[in-house]
Amino acid sequence: MKHDSDRTLVISLGRNGRASYPERPWEDIEPVLRRMWEFDGRLRAWHDVRAEVQAAWRASDDLAPPRARRDFERSRAA
Repeated sequence: MKHDSDRTLVISLGRNGRASYPERPWEDIEPVLRRMWEFDGRLRAWHDVRAEVQAAWRASDDLAPPRARRDFERSRAA
């Protein structure tokens, strides 16, 4: 399973992680995502996919409607 299917899982993990924890920063949620990833021992090592998961996590911010993104940024600043 250490092939192209990992890419789909990486993107899903990042996007779903962001959707599940929209107010939480990456640093708080990374350990949770890592445990989820490492649960299946057939996948590539976390250090090999971490940057890709984080990129998918951050890309989810870009997909949010502008108003939702502004509201989120405003709530984080408070």
